[in-house]
Amino acid sequence: MSSSSSPTISSLDLVDLRAHYAVRRLSPVDVVRHVYQKISSYQKHDPAVWIYLVPESEALRRAEELVDKYYGSDLPLPPLFGIPFSVKDSVDISGLPTTLACPTFAYTAAETAPVISRILAAGGILVGKTNLDQFATGLAGVRSPYGAPRCVFDADYISGGSSSGSVVSVGASLVSFTVCTDTGGSTRVPAALNGVVGLKPTLGTISTEGLFPACKNIDCVCAMARTMDDVEVVWTVMKAFDERDVYARQELPTWNPWKNPVRFAIPPEDLLRDISPVYASLFQALVAALRDRKDWCVEATGFDYAPFAAANQMLYDSSIVTQRLLAFEPYIASHGLGSLDPAIQTTFQQAMDNQFTAVRAYEDIFTLAGHKRQAEIQFREHVDVLIVPSTVDHFTVAQLAAEPMARNKAMGRFTNFVNLLDLAAVSVPVGWWRNPNGRKLPFGVTVVGQAGMDKELMAFGKELMRMTAGE
Repeated sequence: MSSSSSPTISSLDLVDLRAHYAVRRLSPVDVVRHVYQKISSYQKHDPAVWIYLVPESEALRRAEELVDKYYGSDLPLPPLFGIPFSVKDSVDISGLPTTLACPTFAYTAAETAPVISRILAAGGILVGKTNLDQFATGLAGVRSPYGAPRCVFDADYISGGSSSGSVVSVGASLVSFTVCTDTGGSTRVPAALNGVVGLKPTLGTISTEGLFPACKNIDCVCAMARTMDDVEVVWTVMKAFDERDVYARQELPTWNPWKNPVRFAIPPEDLLRDISPVYASLFQALVAALRDRKDWCVEATGFDYAPFAAANQMLYDSSIVTQRLLAFEPYIASHGLGSLDPAIQTTFQQAMDNQFTAVRAYEDIFTLAGHKRQAEIQFREHVDVLIVPSTVDHFTVAQLAAEPMARNKAMGRFTNFVNLLDLAAVSVPVGWWRNPNGRKLPFGVTVVGQAGMDKELMAFGKELMRMTAGE
């Protein structure tokens, strides 16, 4: 079944498309045509979103196959039937190049990552692979030879990274959702800067097989979409135990279920001084609104942020950073650092210059274990959800170019600790501010909780979005 005329498509939100598909009001063929028209138009505005775009003819063929299989039968529609999606170009898809934004590193994938196979089996339509900070290292989205994707609200501003093209593909409504990754904030930061929802799930619950690692034991495959309902549908499809993934774990029991009211905490004042004045004002307004919701949540007492702050420093300031060298060691041995983005060169060179010993590595392992235990105590005894600004500021591309290392590092002030401490998190848009160009840009916060609390965190984040929807 293919539509003879092109109906008006006002939304690519997954839940909306599913409702139209359920009553056959819309065909995936119509949606694919609409998507490729939007992509063609948007590329004139921002040509740096995609590294590889599936030919429209192939996407249409996939849509027609889905229509032929399901629209002419009594088969129930699978959960992602006809839903267009993108994939960060650090995740393998059989027969397609995986570049990690480094042309001299690129290879053709022999297999499709299990998480992508699950999405395709659920009816998803792959549109393409998106740009990223080279080697998935960075939070700004400007470290790629394929160009720097820009914020969907103002092209003078960074998109955030490392999942830069992914977030723009969603924020600009070019696809319904994206499969991306997060090691130190690479989903949460860009989600906040473009006004979308970014889920960083519990480690090991979504397979990382077929993801080229940045830091293998703390890498996460994630999802971004424009609504929490959409993210939850995608998460439900993506999560599964994969015995090939050495860090996979079965669904976790809820050891410390939340009670009503939910206990929330925020970072201490001295750390909140590091965020921009406009972000500080928006964050304070949100906290004030939460303090008025005593029927739903109460501010935690006795909470200590110290283990979270200490762990945050360890991602790049300890031997943990050498994991990034490990993954790319064969490439560096044969190519050196000269062909890499200057910021990536600096990061890798600093890690090599440190010459961390095995003794130091074990010392850092034990130190991090101590921070993790202290964080567990905080969640057990004092708090259910930690609410932090997703990042400290929204920089322009020019500001990032002026101070590429310092500003990138600052952007991870409230993100780096999450995977190191085995926590789950979701970034949600909760407000707006007007920049000097007169354009409105979003402000986002991240809600952080214990491993296994993904669903509860999504529900909490959804309520935050509802509370602030008119702001």
